[in-house]
Amino acid sequence: MSRTGCTSLIRAEKILTYIAYIGAVGFMELLREFQYPKSSLLNLLNTMVECGFLVKNSKGQYTLGIKNYELGCQALHRKNIFEVTKRPMQALSAQSGLICHLGTIENGYAIYLDKVETPGTAPTRKSWIGKKLELHVTALGKALLAWKSKEEIDYFMGTLALAKYTENTITDKKAFISELQKTRSRGWAIDNEESAYGAVCLSMPIFDLYHRVNYVISLSGNPFIFSGKKKEHYLSLLKQCSEQISEGLGFKKQPRFSNKGSVYDYKV
Repeated sequence: MSRTGCTSLIRAEKILTYIAYIGAVGFMELLREFQYPKSSLLNLLNTMVECGFLVKNSKGQYTLGIKNYELGCQALHRKNIFEVTKRPMQALSAQSGLICHLGTIENGYAIYLDKVETPGTAPTRKSWIGKKLELHVTALGKALLAWKSKEEIDYFMGTLALAKYTENTITDKKAFISELQKTRSRGWAIDNEESAYGAVCLSMPIFDLYHRVNYVISLSGNPFIFSGKKKEHYLSLLKQCSEQISEGLGFKKQPRFSNKGSVYDYKV
């Protein structure tokens, strides 16, 4: 099989990604950025315009074409959330030996959409698919709120009663907002025996194509399981799972382009 077509496809993907984040760009800028042969780049751009992946405006600049949106929508509409989450969650539960949950927000509550137990996990009847959870006392709830906009958080704060369940429950609104800020900053949420004594939960967000968080995953256990350096191990497993699911929903980390041809890396 000829490598020419493969090389062109790789180059096209890099160009589309670049234009997606930069906006409208001219031919000379693309030539400087990627340093492809001039004639090859021009032929590739013309082909991408013909196929609808790029549009050339009146200023001679290239922008993304509607074809990208059409294909993306078709892919997302045909994808069931559980098709994306099931295998990563099963792997997470198997590797951690803990119960893994998938959650979302509905009517002011965090709700379990899925639950995965492996032969190595201790069975529990304390959680079930469809169970409603208070947002302020659960890692799921905190992770679901932490990546919302300020306006959305203000709305939810107006509806939360912040009822006390244990001595660790956060019942002050300013303290809870601070907890959400801390959650977003470090990238994960924790229920440190805030909903019930003897129960600890870690949770991480799942990002979609538009960088929104509508779903989160979690691992549940007792305080001893997450004590000391053990917590870092479980956070690492959670991160792998959340990133895999996010990628399955179309999320891409923002690329940081260099001036060295086609080389770029990703922001963490």
